[in-house]
Amino acid sequence: MIDYLLSGWSFFFRWPVANAKSYRAVGVFLGPLLQMIVYIFFAVAASFVILPPNSTLYAPIISWVGLSMLTGFFHEDGLADTADSLGVSKFNSEESLDKIHSTFKDPRLGTFGVSALVLFWAFRILSVTQGHLSITLCALVCLCSRTSALFWGLYFFPRVVKARSARSSHIMQSVNARTAGLILLLGLLTGILLCSFAQPIFAGGAADVVNKIFPDVPSSSAVFALCFTVMLLLSGAVLRLLILRTEALNGDLLGATACLSEVFLTICIIRIL
Repeated sequence: MIDYLLSGWSFFFRWPVANAKSYRAVGVFLGPLLQMIVYIFFAVAASFVILPPNSTLYAPIISWVGLSMLTGFFHEDGLADTADSLGVSKFNSEESLDKIHSTFKDPRLGTFGVSALVLFWAFRILSVTQGHLSITLCALVCLCSRTSALFWGLYFFPRVVKARSARSSHIMQSVNARTAGLILLLGLLTGILLCSFAQPIFAGGAADVVNKIFPDVPSSSAVFALCFTVMLLLSGAVLRLLILRTEALNGDLLGATACLSEVFLTICIIRIL
């Protein structure tokens, strides 16, 4: 189990360095849970440093920054590269397709990539400050958006021939789909359970059993399930379009899917909850 955890950690996080004795590729699917735990860690640390009520406002933003820094802006890099790939004109030729794929390998950021990053971080900040999202809700968004990206990666890899082409180099090629899916589901359920225990801590008191995750919101679990479903369908549709355009399924596309899932779920929560 330690090897699975360390394998997942080493894949997503740049610090502290963790090397497993035996690398387990399927441990990558513990990534959403690990990222959510790191997010909560930063939120707790920020809550101790920043006094209320400012902690409620700034802690979620600090947590996003801290998580992104530890991952080396892993998902944000995928969003930027994917946005840059959309800036390449697509024609039915190998030459145009090669140009699209070269943007994924180019370490430089183009106009589309920079614009995507600016808009994405502006959305994160505004969703917290103007949408009044709690720390626990942001942690859940982190968990569910990353789970969504890996889920669709598992789904599309064996079903889309172009996603399995020689141009695609991804962890999906070396894992058992059923095992990975089970780990992903267990991680999601564990993360939701952890958030239910964390909510009273951030709320500053005991919470009702039904409303542990979303205080004072009736039938909150059913509402969040609806938001999650909408997010899942939208992110799957977007990834499908990206796969058809790029004829690949790589880490950058999944990183972009994680970021877009985050946006979709946040909008649903703000509008519905």
